[in-house]
Amino acid sequence: MKTIPLGIRVLLCALAILLVPVAAMAQTTAHDDDIDFVLDMLRTDYAGWDTKTADGKEAEFESAVALARQRIAEHPEARMWALAAMLDWFEDDHLSLRSNIVSPPNPWADEDENGTSRNFTPAPGNEFAFRRLSADTVLVRVPTFHIEYLEEFEALLEKHHDTITSTPNLLIDLRGNNGGSDRMYSRLMSYLYTRPIYQIGVELRDTPRNLAALQANVDDGEYPPEVQEFVQNVLDRAAASDSDFVPLAESGFEIVTYPQVYDYPRRVGILAEGAGSSGDQFAIDARASRKVTLLGGPTAGVIDYSNVLTAPAPSGDFELAWPMTRSMRLPEEPFDNVGVQPDVPFPDGGPDGSVSDEIAWAQAWLERQAD
Repeated sequence: MKTIPLGIRVLLCALAILLVPVAAMAQTTAHDDDIDFVLDMLRTDYAGWDTKTADGKEAEFESAVALARQRIAEHPEARMWALAAMLDWFEDDHLSLRSNIVSPPNPWADEDENGTSRNFTPAPGNEFAFRRLSADTVLVRVPTFHIEYLEEFEALLEKHHDTITSTPNLLIDLRGNNGGSDRMYSRLMSYLYTRPIYQIGVELRDTPRNLAALQANVDDGEYPPEVQEFVQNVLDRAAASDSDFVPLAESGFEIVTYPQVYDYPRRVGILAEGAGSSGDQFAIDARASRKVTLLGGPTAGVIDYSNVLTAPAPSGDFELAWPMTRSMRLPEEPFDNVGVQPDVPFPDGGPDGSVSDEIAWAQAWLERQAD
């Protein structure tokens, strides 16, 4: 039998003694499995991880993790608030928790800055709507781009098509639009179109979990046939690639054209303050049109990381939502937390106290313009 020298035996015993408390310390709360699940997804699958933690910033995030663990140990009933605050470090509204439990009021509300919400005037409303403002201007209200409303939205545009295409000014009220799918705004964009739209593409973080989620959607027939074929092409290219990221479009960008340029509307104003995700993208695409002027305030700026997946936590207490793609505009042209800036901002740089009726202000601006 081989004999282990005394010095090595002593060292091994010392290591064994040291490893016990380290292992015990790792399980700091009863909810560590959920915390570790979130951390694993962030490091492995979140498309923003590399960019957001570059230049030594990962150490800052580890401080946020330590704070979350401490808070959960002290107030386990408020763990959703603690985890949400940890995710807030990334400043990415697509990265979020969808809770399945009832939580108490946030015990750290005074410590965590959540910002202030804007009160639009008049309130924009949560319904798709069309109305005539004057002989020269019509208004379309677009509260969301969620794809389940596609039929309703396109029916509204079809109903008022003749009016839109015979009126000099179109005002689009996109304020507070909560995003959804870029497919939702194709018909609306046709009224704005004057020249090709160059869309910078996005790239997928190539990980087993992200690819498995896409493959499951393909296998379950979640996509329309043309999207199904596109996603399968992405999966095939990802399987053959050794890169960490794979462009969704092989060329890295797309050129979007429409078959017709309408004579009317001649001018299109867009109130897009607070519009996020696909609302941001609509504003980006609309900038290509010679008819369009962005009015008021900036969009929400929730577009650099997109195409959200979800997965349940081990406990089932929540689902984690994370973006699997990042824009190929980065790092040169970020929009997150900045937004698409207006061409004509509210007077005095902001709406508070200077514009009592944003619709009337935008209408008046459009009607002052000469052909």
